[in-house]
Amino acid sequence: MSDQRHILTPLSSFLEYLEKEKRGSVHTLRCYRSDLNQLGRFLNETYEHEELVGVKPEWLRSWVVDMMKDGRSPRTIHRKVSAYRTFNRFARRMDLTDQDPSAGISLPKLEKRVPEFVPERNMDELLSGEVFPKSWKGLRDRLMITLLYETGIRLSELIDLKAVDVSSARETIKVHGKGSKDRLLPVSSSLMEMVAEYLESRFGDAEQLMVTDSGRPLYPSFVYRRVNHYITEASSLSKCSPHVIRHSFATHLLNHGADINAVKELLGHSSLNATQHYTHVTTSRMKSAHQGSPLDSRDIF
Repeated sequence: MSDQRHILTPLSSFLEYLEKEKRGSVHTLRCYRSDLNQLGRFLNETYEHEELVGVKPEWLRSWVVDMMKDGRSPRTIHRKVSAYRTFNRFARRMDLTDQDPSAGISLPKLEKRVPEFVPERNMDELLSGEVFPKSWKGLRDRLMITLLYETGIRLSELIDLKAVDVSSARETIKVHGKGSKDRLLPVSSSLMEMVAEYLESRFGDAEQLMVTDSGRPLYPSFVYRRVNHYITEASSLSKCSPHVIRHSFATHLLNHGADINAVKELLGHSSLNATQHYTHVTTSRMKSAHQGSPLDSRDIF
């Protein structure tokens, strides 16, 4: 038992640091905990090393090889090694180690991914159509997807959104973003009318704006299921997450000539590099148009 406490102490301290000082979300903390616990199990089972500090470079390389043999994607492997690097930087600041065993480690090459998005025409047809049930649950689902698409907010931001964060007078919503950075986003009059109608018929008394069928606050898998249900009905995508709607929001704005810095602020990105990820989509379409591609513009929007 004493050994187990010794293993967990640095990790617990690290997670507390992420939560209290870096304002990491519940999702972020869950991912770090899972990735680092996986490394801990590998070190214990393979090298009988029961700590996340004092790790040798060849052990990390062996871990990477083991993940590749298990069929882990390059992106997943990069994320897990990045989690360890972040932990190790914390451990060095805390004088738990003076080594960086991840320096120089080779990782599988990442393929550049163009963000998936739903064509604008499909989103318009979905949100203006009759696919949503004529009930408060259907109204909730329509509002949920409209909020995601009209504002580009993250899944965690949707879940955290409270009724008091919505201002009908100003037609804005206050979003609590990463790192406790709030931002004020404009919304349409039609969305505000939808919010008012939804609140009149909403079930339960949760302080969160959006709730489940039982009136409790939303949780990630619930939102995933509802989004996937409607978007796969309205588009050719076989699977769709809330983040795909966020991609769609950014891509459609840029397609219409929106300033990239404005899109950056709306998305709550801390760096313009993250927003430039979406310019790959718009650039490829401009090239197609310039080269006289027969691609019908209706297939783009």
